[in-house]
Amino acid sequence: MKTRRNFLIFMLPVLMMLFSGCISSGSHAIGVEPSAKFMASYDYEVLGEAEGMSSSFRLFWVFPVTPAANNREAVDNAVKSKGGDNLIEAVFTRESKVYIVGTVNNIYVKGKVIRYIKGE
Repeated sequence: MKTRRNFLIFMLPVLMMLFSGCISSGSHAIGVEPSAKFMASYDYEVLGEAEGMSSSFRLFWVFPVTPAANNREAVDNAVKSKGGDNLIEAVFTRESKVYIVGTVNNIYVKGKVIRYIKGE
């Protein structure tokens, strides 16, 4: 009887983690910027649309497992995806997903990647 009880005590948290779906989720716009970084020049070419993301996770809603999500990382990911220098018409969105085992926070950015034209 004691072995069965110990087994249940051990398996209950394991099963909770395995079957823990998203309890709640929400996202909202946090800002629109004409340019994500300082504009070094207004002589540029548009490379195309791009999206970037930064994510963080907190175990049991308290203990940080990864560094906090930030706008700079999301912008850098978007700019690097097209090989550009800056992001214009940037729209930032924050999303939070709450699970039984913790919280995931995401920051998304979408905009146009530009490359500065070098003068001769």
